[in-house]
Amino acid sequence: MNKTLLTLLTLCSLAPAQAVKADNATYLRVAAVASAAVTPTTLALSGPGVTAVIPNEYLYKRDLKVRAYDLDAFLKARIPNVAELAAQGATVVFWCIDGYAPKARLADILGKGGLIAVGDADAPAGVVWPDAPYKDKVLGTEQIGNYLVWRTESFPAKPQPWGLASIHVVLPR
Repeated sequence: MNKTLLTLLTLCSLAPAQAVKADNATYLRVAAVASAAVTPTTLALSGPGVTAVIPNEYLYKRDLKVRAYDLDAFLKARIPNVAELAAQGATVVFWCIDGYAPKARLADILGKGGLIAVGDADAPAGVVWPDAPYKDKVLGTEQIGNYLVWRTESFPAKPQPWGLASIHVVLPR
């Protein structure tokens, strides 16, 4: 996905926009009613961070102790009417730095133990995320970035995107 488009979506989330998923030319027509950039500042404003163990974590394929922020608290801090939007059948789109944009029903993720992980709590000093093999490449700290994980669910039951840049809420048409 074009980085300019991602920036535009983040800054102008109330206006309709066209988004492209880079590798498979999937076009999403997005008219977000709310959005939240996932940055160190917005995460810190959502409340205190937590440490949690994610059993059999998807990317590292082992139990992983993460430093994270609660997804529900983050959404409620950035989108005050998130519960009302969930009741209206809204969908949440997780925009990632590489253009990946998984989506889920907002009602299906609220209260389900979602965390925005910002680092491996057991990583050596100076390392945010250790390298992770994925398909035919190795992902480093920059590619992993903010990583959506779940305390009790795992992929494919719940999306687990890494490189999470922003979250957009879309109402059904």
